[in-house]
Order: sequence, then C-alpha cells, then structure tokens
Amino acid sequence: MSDNRIHIALVTAWFPPRKSVAVNRMLAFVNYLSKERFKITVITLNEGNSPAHETNQTGDIYREQDEQIIPFLKNKQGENKLLHLSKVVWNVLLLKVLQYPHKAWMKRVEKRLEFVHSKNPIDLIISSFSPIEAHLATYNFLQNHKSIAWVADMRDEMSTNGQINNQTRKLLQKAEIKINSRAQAITTVSSPILNDMRRIMTQVQEFAEIRNGFDNDLKPDRNHNSVFTIIYAGTFYGPRKPHTFFEGLRIFLSTHTVEFKIQFLGTHHNFSIPKEFENKCEFIPPVDNNKALEYISKADASLLILNEINRVGVYSGKIFDYISVQKPIISVLNPNDVAADLIREQNAGYIADFNQPNEIARSIEFAWKIWNDKSYLPVDEAKVKTLHRKYQVKILEDLILKIVSK
Repeated sequence: MSDNRIHIALVTAWFPPRKSVAVNRMLAFVNYLSKERFKITVITLNEGNSPAHETNQTGDIYREQDEQIIPFLKNKQGENKLLHLSKVVWNVLLLKVLQYPHKAWMKRVEKRLEFVHSKNPIDLIISSFSPIEAHLATYNFLQNHKSIAWVADMRDEMSTNGQINNQTRKLLQKAEIKINSRAQAITTVSSPILNDMRRIMTQVQEFAEIRNGFDNDLKPDRNHNSVFTIIYAGTFYGPRKPHTFFEGLRIFLSTHTVEFKIQFLGTHHNFSIPKEFENKCEFIPPVDNNKALEYISKADASLLILNEINRVGVYSGKIFDYISVQKPIISVLNPNDVAADLIREQNAGYIADFNQPNEIARSIEFAWKIWNDKSYLPVDEAKVKTLHRKYQVKILEDLILKIVSK
C-alpha cells in the first residue's frame, strides 16, 4: 500500500471482540472504506484479555484499558427479571454519580492519538458516540493539532434524546458546544436526528446520514416451516416490551387456528409472557452475527418492536437484517417514524401502531398469510441492495474526500 494514503484515526469504544450494532457500524467503516485511499488506525476500548495492539491489512488497532474504579454491571441473557432490573438501577445511579465514567479510557485515548500522530501524521479523525468520552478525547487532542480534520459520528441523538435526565443533558450540551466549535462534519443514522444536529451545530459545514444497513450477501431462503415461526432478535429495555404484541396475537388467534412458535434470539427474559403463550416461546442464547442471520432467514416472519417515547429517527439495527432476508416483518412501532417509512418503501411488511392491538393482529395476519399461501414478499431486490453497509460507507468516503484533499 502507498504511504500517500489518507491516514484516518477511528476513535470508538465499540470494536471486536465486543458485539453490538455499534461494533458492526465501526467494522463497516474499516472494511468498506477504500484500502487504496485510506490507512485506518483504530483506537478502542479493551474490556478483557484482547491484544493491546495488533495490525491487520487496514492498519493498527490499539485497545486501551478503562480502569473504572466502580464498575458498571453487565446484563446476561437468561438471568431473572429482578437481577436484570437491579443491574439497570445500579448502572443508572452510577451514571448520576460519575459525570464521565470512562474518563480513564479518555485520557489513554488522548495519549494514544499523540503517539500515533508522531509515528504517522493523522489527516482526519472519526470519533463515534456513545460514550461521549470518545468525542471529548478527540476534541482535547485536536486543540493542539489545528490542521487535522474531524468527523463526529453521532449515531444517535445527544442532548435532544427525550429519555435522558437533565444532568446528562447538560453534560451533553457542553460537549455539543465543543464539537460545534471544531468538527468539520457530523454523521448520524437517520435524517430526523441529522436535522436536529443541523439546528444545534450551526458552525459545522458538512452533514451526512449514514444508515447502519446490513452486511451480508445471503440469498433469500425460500423455505416455509411446518409450524408458523416468528423470530425476534435482540433485547427489550425501558418501555420497549412485547405486551401489545401479545394482545394483538390473542386477537389474531381468536379468528384463526394456527400452529405457531416465537423465537427470542439473544433476548433477556425481562418481560411477562401470557400463560397461554409460554409453551410457544423459545429463548435462544446470543450467537455470532452469521448464526443470527441463519436463524432470521429460516424463520417465516420477523418481529420488530419499537416503542420509543419522546424519540424520533430510530431505525433499530435489526431492521436492516430483517429486510435483507426478505421475510415479512411484523412491525409494532410508531407508524410516522423512519422505520415505518423504510418498511413501506421496501414492501417489507405491514405497519401496526405499537398501541393498537387490532392493527398488530392484522400485521400478524399479513405475515401468516404469506406463510400459509407459501408465497413471498413482492420486494425489489435492487432496492434492498442499496441498504447494504458498503453503499452507506460510500457516503462516508465521499464526505472524507470532500473534507481532506491529498
């Protein structure tokens, strides 16, 4: 590779071996940005016994320890509801006590940026929220390096998130002022969040919506199971629970005699299941992304539940994997937000308001009828392909080239 490549430092707490939608987004940046044009150095969080430094075909990966004095507690699949809730309460209280719980990691990131820059000058930094310490470490480093460009990847909202407390909001507003004064570009996952950022970040010149997308090249599995199988991939938290889905299911079954099962993939059992459905529900432990896609593609329908109070612009990472396998989506969400718009655009399912069990029953019926008729969704495969992560990262690549000329 040529040494004349643009040198990008990616600052993120989310990188393998960690697993999450955020990790997949960061991996897509590394995997799909042109290797001929860019050298990428990743500076991330080391949670366990991973190598502190390794080198691959795209560049160096540095994993920095956090060294939290008071640790956050991790939830595990299958633990009981009381233990799960206790951990959530503990983590919320800890956030209130510690303004910047990842401060030790932030300081290490600043030092690592200096080290990397001394070896091979950095042309541009991409920092990704959350946690906010990724942005703050980048800002602090850039105070002494005025020529380096900065893309602040927000993913989700910061201070405009309707679900955070006032203390957190004030901290994020302070960070937004710093970002506004220094960043050349802002990226987020959806246009409503991006529009909020435009309103807040009046000094920033460039804005881009970079959706998460899917990252597979699977051919659609045209199987129909002998028992109508619905799958939900992921977790439930806060007000996002499946209670209205179960109400809709009950209504659907009052007029249909159906053999069915519901698979919960990598889902914490932190919600109530009506007695009559308990023997229909199967909990599958977390698996890697390829195995998860196999489960999703072999099911007859995917279940998407989004109950985002005081929030707009929420896709949920799983929606793209759901669309990619071309099975009907039972959509239980806000019919006026971006996820519903995307499902309509892709002919991927039937939209039901989270608070309307009768609509949910119709969404279940829509998916069941496709299974019962042994038919398929009328999707446009070319349109589906535009949701692949490589197409989204091309937007980022064009943005970087616009900011950095070399």
